[in-house]
This record gives sequence, structure tokens and C-alpha cells, in this order.
Amino acid sequence: MKTEKTLAELIEIIPDAALMIDEDGSLVLLNEMLADMFGYEKQELLGQSLDILLPEDIREHHHHHVLGFFKSGKTRPMGQGFRFLGQRSTGEKFSVEIMLSHVRLDGKEYALAFVRDNTFARQTEDKIRRELERERLLALTDHLTGLGNRRAFTRELEQDIDELKEHGWQFAVGFIDLDDFKLVNDTYGHEMGDRILQDVASSIRHGCRGTDFVARIGGDEFATIHPGATLEDAVQVLDRVRTSIVTEMEEKHWPVTLSLGVCHCDDPTRDYTVAELLRAADQAMYEAKQQGKNQIKIASL
Repeated sequence: MKTEKTLAELIEIIPDAALMIDEDGSLVLLNEMLADMFGYEKQELLGQSLDILLPEDIREHHHHHVLGFFKSGKTRPMGQGFRFLGQRSTGEKFSVEIMLSHVRLDGKEYALAFVRDNTFARQTEDKIRRELERERLLALTDHLTGLGNRRAFTRELEQDIDELKEHGWQFAVGFIDLDDFKLVNDTYGHEMGDRILQDVASSIRHGCRGTDFVARIGGDEFATIHPGATLEDAVQVLDRVRTSIVTEMEEKHWPVTLSLGVCHCDDPTRDYTVAELLRAADQAMYEAKQQGKNQIKIASL
């Protein structure tokens, strides 16, 4: 057929891999670039089902796309076309993007597809996604201790407030401040002070439950969230943390203790706020300092 011959010559000079299938999904035309992309000789592919270029687990799904394309008659331009996995003759799977157009020859319908190897673009997208995730994590992480920072703590606490309101899930908030930390910095220097903060952060994290959230929200201030905890549960966890850290500080002859405040939230009808809960826990911690330090006080809400 002269028209088909002309089309076959045309797709050999375009800058993309190209193929044409009939309504049965059989390959009736393709160019050398397409054959090279998939690792075949042209003659190996002509007359074959399009399935030969697809992983077995997506063939049926793709067949429905082909039927829908012939039924709708809608062209899919590059950049708005399909992205899916192709399969080379070696069995290697790779990402491709295709542009689809309808072609009518001698009263028969065909689909003309221009195919691009999307591997590099996919790798670039994955790299950008990983970098964005890394930047997101850095924005929520305290650089000195590796704990969550104040921003991360606020987000986490907002979620717990929402879950209490929606599901009735109680939680507790702890506020921890190191006693006499300024004396450490003035006596031993800021490098030693940073080391103590790192040790304290590690001890808090390991002393809390796996489901608890721990953050450094200020210079020597830490905060914790204890999802599902009763007030008694939270006090028990925080007192265990306090005892462990004070023992460690005494062994290293560092004059540091902990004052802690804790507040408990269990009323789903109440409109708690992050600022309110931090203020209450902070006030309880301040009372602990005023009444001798190195103890836990419970906030009134």
C-alpha cells in the first residue's frame, strides 16, 4: 500500500521511536529507533502483539487502555500522554512515555505512538523527590540533637489535638528544662554544653516509649508528646527519664538536673490549642523550679 509505505518512510526520519498498531493490538509499522530501544530487529516485531513490548503484569491493563483509545478517538500529546513500563528483549523493565494519535488508512483505524525512554527523566524526578524530602526533614529537625524541632513539635501536637477531637484519643505533653545549664556553659564552655544537650536528647528519646514524640524546642528546653497515655502513664515515663538523666549527670560530675511540667488532655469537646498546652506545661515546669528543681509538676488546665 502506497500510503503505508510513505508513512513507514516518514517514521524513519522523525526524531522519536515510533510504532503503529491496529485495533487488535498488532504491530503493523515501527521504525529502527523503536526496535533499538527495545532491543529487537524490526522484522522480529512486525506482526507481533504489542504485548511483546510490555511486562506481563500490565498487559491486560494496557489492553483496556488501547480499547479505550480507539473508542474515544482522543489524541494524547507528549507530556500529557501515558507513562508506563516497557520491557526490552532482555527482560529489563524501563519507564516510557508515549504520544498517541489516530490514523485512518483504507477505511481501517490505527494508533500511531511516538515513544520516549523516560528512564533519565524518571531518575531525575526521583532524585528531586528525594532532595525535597531531605529538605523537608531538615526543616523539621534540630541540627544539634537530631530530635524534632519546635516546628515539628507544633505539627505533631496539632495532629494529636485533632485526633482527640475526632476519635477521643487522650494524650499528655511534657515540658523539660535543664536546671543550672547556664552554669555548665559558663564553667565548661559551649562545646561541653552542646555535648550535654546531645546526651540529654538521647536519654530522653530512649527513656520514652516508642510511640512518644520528642523535640528540642529551645536552647536547653525539650518537649514530649505521649499519645494514648493517661496522666499516670506520662508521669511515670517522664520520672524515669528524669531519674536516668540525673544519675548520668552525677556520674559525669556535671551539675545538671531536670525540672519538668506535664499536662494531660482527654476532653474531646474542648478546643485545646498548641499555645495553651505549651504554656500550661511550661508554667508547671516553672513551678517545679521554684519549688526546688529536679522534680515534676502537673499542670492545671
